[in-house]
Amino acid sequence: MLQELLAGSWLLYEQYTAPLGVGFMVRPGHHYGPDVDGYEYTPWGTYHFADRDGIGVDRTVATGTGFAGLYPEPWASLYESAETCPDELLLFFHHVPYTHRLHSGKTVIQHIYDSRADAFEQVLTLRPRWQQLEGRVPAALHARVTQLLRKQERSAEEWRDQLRTYFFRASGIPDASGRPIY
Repeated sequence: MLQELLAGSWLLYEQYTAPLGVGFMVRPGHHYGPDVDGYEYTPWGTYHFADRDGIGVDRTVATGTGFAGLYPEPWASLYESAETCPDELLLFFHHVPYTHRLHSGKTVIQHIYDSRADAFEQVLTLRPRWQQLEGRVPAALHARVTQLLRKQERSAEEWRDQLRTYFFRASGIPDASGRPIY
């Protein structure tokens, strides 16, 4: 169980912090907590280019920064096209409308809404699973990890609410599942 908790932690964190290859929506200076525009207008560059029409950074050779062309073939061609680019990297390489359909069939905006909400729900399962290890790991370690898991629950909730709200305001498209956006 311990290996399962640890092995899935990075993917779960990425699920609620970095939709489809967009990263670094964190508070400048300490990188904890969401700040969607934290680094968006800094000398470090931009990370999501979200506006009312879409999201993502055009890094294609044809119309963007050319970064996709720095990869060797067949990767350069794969990343150059929004149709062939893997979903998990789409917004890193392409600026697309919120209504763009992913390979999963979901729209970009619905993926953003769902992955934030689903990740929060998954985070809520971690602490009860960790509690099953009480007595099997050192008491001080168990207490510390329990404390950190509570912190992660608060963090995942904050990410869920702030990202869903931000992208709802940017896109004007409601969550098709009917979940509230705060």
